[in-house]
Amino acid sequence: MSHFVVAVRGSSKKAGIVASTFTEFLKKCKVKFGYKKEQDIIVCLDDDTEVDEEYFEVLSAGTHLYLSPTGIGDGGMSDSMHKLAAFLHACLQRQPSIHKKVMECLQEPLTSDRAASMLKLLAITAVSAASLTSREDDVDWFRGLDTKFKTKEGVMRNSAETRMRGYLHHAKQDLMANTTQDHPHIARALAFFKRHLSNSRYNSSYFDRSAGVKERLCDTHGLFQCEGPYNCPSCPTVHFINPYESRETRIIFSTWNLDHVIEKSRTILPALKAALNSRKASCVNLEYFHSLLFNHQNKNGTEGNLKLVHIACHDKKPHHFKLHSEKVYLAEDAVDGKKMLSHTCPTLDHTHLKRKKPNWESHYFTRSKKISA
Repeated sequence: MSHFVVAVRGSSKKAGIVASTFTEFLKKCKVKFGYKKEQDIIVCLDDDTEVDEEYFEVLSAGTHLYLSPTGIGDGGMSDSMHKLAAFLHACLQRQPSIHKKVMECLQEPLTSDRAASMLKLLAITAVSAASLTSREDDVDWFRGLDTKFKTKEGVMRNSAETRMRGYLHHAKQDLMANTTQDHPHIARALAFFKRHLSNSRYNSSYFDRSAGVKERLCDTHGLFQCEGPYNCPSCPTVHFINPYESRETRIIFSTWNLDHVIEKSRTILPALKAALNSRKASCVNLEYFHSLLFNHQNKNGTEGNLKLVHIACHDKKPHHFKLHSEKVYLAEDAVDGKKMLSHTCPTLDHTHLKRKKPNWESHYFTRSKKISA
């Protein structure tokens, strides 16, 4: 069981909550802070990154967590958002021709010209607020965040980095479970992941609109589009968001997920652990597993495995995708950066360890005769 420091956004009330599961944590929070049993609450870190059941498992003891204000639920949409949607719907209903055109447009795929035009128009209307960058220019956007953050881009980089660090922690936890601390192959794999993440700055560019076009997942204004469920080539509906626009959209964006197409917990980590405990442990293709765990599928020219998805497109049922078995092990093993000449994984040759028998006739007796002489 772990201890957490919990507070409600906009309130000075804090409490210590001890829980071993996310369900138990939510139950105790509702009792402690007076929420109704059936009420939905959202748990976030100090940068408003949402904590779900999977993320909760990798949190360290003493982590500060924050509960969203009463009334936020249904995928992160507040009562005010519901009221706004209802108001807009009522307005459109009074103009049947416009209402019909808008509804038809919303049901079209993102690749259609009309849907693309609507997204562009909506993005332009939000540019005025989203274009602001510094804390001084948009104080409300930074409300509730640590004072160390001076720009929106810095906050979003931290958000992406936090997710990657969570994946790394989860990988370490699963690989080291029921394993001795000095397991050399697991230690090598974890060091490899950490080194590559450090080199890429933990893929913090994914959420940074100022990053290069091949490194970010949004456009230059900060507009993100849902990439659809794991088994779909694109989003079947029009899901998009600009977390740079307002504090509300920033918070809602924390409910969007970087979904592993090939599942992390059910498929990748069990397969990696089995490979690192096999006879061919020194030949495990760590580059392949790194791309599956941490890389977006279309970025940096890598064979990635992550898709950015709206909460409605995040399918938590078992995914029907498996590892490429031929990629689990390297054809040529690399040792200290140098490839072996053999095209198969090397096996330990014990012949050189055998002690050679002395040539008694040619050396010992010859030497004995010289000594005796």
